[in-house]
Amino acid sequence: MADLTHSAVDSLLSLLTSAIKDEAKLLRGIPGDILFIRDEMDSMNGFLLHLTKMDTEHDDQVRAWMKQVRDIANLAQDYIRLYVRSATRHALAKKIAKLKIRVRDVGERRLRYDVKVPAANPKPSPPLVSGKDSKADDRRDEFLRALEEQSFDAAIGLLPDTLESEDGGRRPLHDILNLNDHRVNDHIGTMKMLLRALYAYPHGTIEELEKLRGKLKDRAAVPKEVMIFCYSKLSTHHKSCLQYLTTFQEESSISRTSLVRRWVAEGLVAREEGLRSMEEAGERCFDELVFRGFIRPVAIVATGLKIKSCTMDDSVRGFVKDMAESENFVAGVLPTHFDYQLKIRKIVRRQPPRQPTDPDGFSCCGVLVPRKQPLLDVDDNLLHPMDEIARLLKELPQEYRLNVLDLGGCWGLEKRHLKSICKVPSIKYLSLGNTDVSRLPKAINDLWQLETLDVRQTHLLRPSDIERIYLPRLKHLLAGHIAHCEKDGERLSTVRMPRKISKDTEVLRHVHILHAEHELLGRVGHLKKQLRKLGVVVDGSEDNIRFLLRTISDLSECLRSLSVWITAPSATAGVSDGCNLDYKEEPNGGSVPSQTPNPTSMFLESLNIKYYMGSQTNGNLPSWISGLKLLRKLTLRDTLLREESLRILGKLESLCCLRLRRGSYIEGTIRLNTEEFGKLRLLLIDRVTPLKAIAFQAEAAPNLEKVVWTVESMAITPDTISEIRQLPASLKVLELNGDWTRQRYLKETLAENKKCPLVRYSSPDPDFPFDEKSHDVSVEAK
Repeated sequence: MADLTHSAVDSLLSLLTSAIKDEAKLLRGIPGDILFIRDEMDSMNGFLLHLTKMDTEHDDQVRAWMKQVRDIANLAQDYIRLYVRSATRHALAKKIAKLKIRVRDVGERRLRYDVKVPAANPKPSPPLVSGKDSKADDRRDEFLRALEEQSFDAAIGLLPDTLESEDGGRRPLHDILNLNDHRVNDHIGTMKMLLRALYAYPHGTIEELEKLRGKLKDRAAVPKEVMIFCYSKLSTHHKSCLQYLTTFQEESSISRTSLVRRWVAEGLVAREEGLRSMEEAGERCFDELVFRGFIRPVAIVATGLKIKSCTMDDSVRGFVKDMAESENFVAGVLPTHFDYQLKIRKIVRRQPPRQPTDPDGFSCCGVLVPRKQPLLDVDDNLLHPMDEIARLLKELPQEYRLNVLDLGGCWGLEKRHLKSICKVPSIKYLSLGNTDVSRLPKAINDLWQLETLDVRQTHLLRPSDIERIYLPRLKHLLAGHIAHCEKDGERLSTVRMPRKISKDTEVLRHVHILHAEHELLGRVGHLKKQLRKLGVVVDGSEDNIRFLLRTISDLSECLRSLSVWITAPSATAGVSDGCNLDYKEEPNGGSVPSQTPNPTSMFLESLNIKYYMGSQTNGNLPSWISGLKLLRKLTLRDTLLREESLRILGKLESLCCLRLRRGSYIEGTIRLNTEEFGKLRLLLIDRVTPLKAIAFQAEAAPNLEKVVWTVESMAITPDTISEIRQLPASLKVLELNGDWTRQRYLKETLAENKKCPLVRYSSPDPDFPFDEKSHDVSVEAK
């Protein structure tokens, strides 16, 4: 409990310091109250910080007092934030005066009940594993390989020297690992977690291992005791972030980015020197918990460098839930902070299945949207999930701050529900993704603390609803819905660009910029310190393209991910033969700035481009792409490239993922030549015509692990299939989707190739002729 309470008080002290500096905004008499609150909370925080460093259990009196401190810290944060922001502060001034009395009472209560720090030796602060030391990274990779191969002796040899006894041996550790030798498979994951903790915590001692060995005489206690030991080696903020995972008790998969942003919104992440944002600190915390074995990866992004989603094993899930409950002082009950989050997610998950698309639905941005459907087979006495959530929001206790509201996937979200949500100004993270929300009320501006707004995969009837919002603390605006149209291929329907942008914006994707709105791009170009991800849908007028290039150039040092969808120019913009992202000349008179980005100053890691090509029959890559040395992921649509452009892509030294979608390539064969695509791990080809074959030369793409090829209606020939004999030896998965009408050629070829990878196959033809037992090839049908 000391960990969570310390985090809450730390956040409050930062806020109080900021408020005191801005005395001009404070009413007469209030600065004294705030100063008193700050000084009292500062003293309490010192006491709490001391508790977090003690390697002992807290008694009931200490835990009860810490719970009171945490509640009052959360309440104080709300009062101070509202007071500094509000134009009428008299009512809040009275509340702050009363809060001062409560703070004094809590401080005196500790003395009255003689709450003392337990006598114990302080433990060293756990360091982070992550860093930029290449030698340390290589050593860590060697350690992880040893664990993966279950070579425990090799892993032990890489542990810190402090775990050696006087004779240079590591007897206590070997005793622990061999304690359950005959049932090692039952505890192998626990033993790996123990070794990870010892590797990550260089202050461990031989005495600690001897003490742990004594606790493991009861074999049934092994998993719990080892996890308690590993948990004790986590930092205060890591413990808080890990306990927050109790709010995902029923989730089989947890999005990494969503989890990290929720941690930040809850104030659980510690700021670190050298990092540009709190989200980067959250990413580092996530990596640490993965390394320690508390979080297990479920899916990894195509570049292979980041985890896309994660989960917890059942044993870890139960352990973390027990630890969170122990922090609440009431046996079997989660802290209020976590309990409400869990309640909301349970309500969202309780909703019935959605109805099939209604043919009489309405059209939004060219996409058919079904009408809202009533609940099916639900007890009349039960409220609709969104009505139940709205009622829950009204009943929130005064001391509770709702920082995170995740309604992702909830159906039946109406304007009245959103109005209820907008009455909770403490919300920092709001997800409306994959819901049927059609309008955003003007009251959305009342969520003045909002940091993340997610409206992805929604069909807003008026994309301009976003245009008029202004949220001064918004860091992440996430929008966009990809629609598949027979005539135009993929279209990205999204929201209009906000007229006002927070100076703290880190992620802005995707927003639509129309003709004659290029001044909005200029405003984006001023976000040179924080903006990491940018996604825009741009009217393909010449002025817009020039401003777009200038913006990319201005953001070159901070931008890590860029997505650009260029649409046909509007009628008022004039006729264009297509797009060119390599403007170098200044327009007549120099009235519109332009500048081709300089790749030597760019740090782009992900790039997604869709062109409007007009009457062009041949496309070219922008010249600056060839110089992107850090580019790992590239997605192309409607670029009409020929083979010479493929040769340029093959020389990108960091490229791990290449996705060629409809209209991106116009040759009949994709050839990967020797000494090209050295780091490529995923090649995805989606409805690219007139493509007939993929050819690999010897030693081309030596690290390629997966090929996904989706076709619509093409005649598969023996020549197409014969190329499969030349697949790289590194390939693990070959996924073939669509109308592969001559599968017998594929079957015969795979049967000849003993080293063929796992084949996944998806086809509208129900008579798929493969027989998994007829040859050595492993076939997995979707």
